Amino acid sequence: MLKKLGFVGFLLSGVVLGQVRVATSPPLVDKALSYRDSHYGVRFQIPAGWKVARKDHQISTFRLDARSADSGSQMRAVASMDFNPFPLSTLSGATFYYSVEKHSTDGDCERQATRFGQKSKEIRDIGGVSFVHGHDEHGHFCVEARDEIYTAFRRGSCYRFDLVINMFCSETSGAEELSEEQMRDIEVRMEGILSTVTFDWEKSSQK
Repeated sequence: MLKKLGFVGFLLSGVVLGQVRVATSPPLVDKALSYRDSHYGVRFQIPAGWKVARKDHQISTFRLDARSADSGSQMRAVASMDFNPFPLSTLSGATFYYSVEKHSTDGDCERQATRFGQKSKEIRDIGGVSFVHGHDEHGHFCVEARDEIYTAFRRGSCYRFDLVINMFCSETSGAEELSEEQMRDIEVRMEGILSTVTFDWEKSSQK
């Protein structure tokens, strides 16, 4: 279920790069969305200016972005930022993934988050549930993708969120390297989505 919420996004503004106009903020007519997965009892809110899909390859490449996800993981929803607040930088996209793997184990679920050499286990509270937090980054000639990974084993399944920032190399593009301040700006936007996550598990159990 995707439901329109009643508050308004920012005014549309943009810059012209070559012959293409690039939006740098959401249009005024855009509304935030409320996402609900009734099967797994997961809800979260998606801000204005983000495209949403329930199937991969429409606006996303889940297997390329969430490299540590097990083969049984099913992408349940994805939100992709449909504007670029830093059009002169190497930023090429920001994507928020929600996925579930049925018939997982506690250990396998944790390893999805810590698969890339995590030295210590970091725990993050999301919607009242303890998630393991891990990190991944990769690229051929520079860092082309950064992924903040969150996994939790509950009710026999592994629940997972991926906060992915995609970039291209400044050497080949001539664009400005994405600064730490700009990087943090994008991270905060995606963490804002993560902060709205809630679970309907108690209600489902009562039914």
